[in-house]
Amino acid sequence: MSGLLGTGHHFFFIGMPGYWLWIGSVFSALEPLPFFLLTMFAFNMVQKRRRNHPNQAAVMWAVGTSVMGFLGAGLWGFIHTLAPVNYYTHGSQVTAAHGHLAFYGAYAMVVITIISYAMPILRGRAANSEKAQVMEMWSFWLMTVAMVFITLFLTAAGILQVWLQRYSATPIPFMAAQDQLAIFYWLREGTGVMFLVGLLVYIA
Repeated sequence: MSGLLGTGHHFFFIGMPGYWLWIGSVFSALEPLPFFLLTMFAFNMVQKRRRNHPNQAAVMWAVGTSVMGFLGAGLWGFIHTLAPVNYYTHGSQVTAAHGHLAFYGAYAMVVITIISYAMPILRGRAANSEKAQVMEMWSFWLMTVAMVFITLFLTAAGILQVWLQRYSATPIPFMAAQDQLAIFYWLREGTGVMFLVGLLVYIA
């Protein structure tokens, strides 16, 4: 129910009936709960396994997916999902922060997990070599840590943007607000390069 009706937070300000403010707020605020339960389930399954899977890199991606999905789609979504908060944050860098972490955790990491699991099997082996798996785990940490910091820098930019442009008693124009956020964009650029390095390591 939270997954279906929670999408109502996309209907807040596009001319839909006002009841979507309530439906979207209540049910999307519940979304972190199933995400958290999925994370607990993933850790529980790994801890109670009867044998060690030969492809530990794929296992790491699978567990990481549940954690980052919870943080990005669940927690960062919750931060600005209530209609009275979303009124100010909608379309700001807070939205961008949530989008980056949610799409990475809930979509990109799922695809990478499938690739990591399936590619060795398609090549006729249970798993890649230990050296290749170590490189892949390095790529996991480089990309995941980079995405966390991208999210934090965009969140900080979004909070300042909301204050300068939307909530302040003397709001300033959009581009003037963007000039004030430049330091966060440069930091985000640096972590974006770190993410790219992680991606190149993964491909290697």
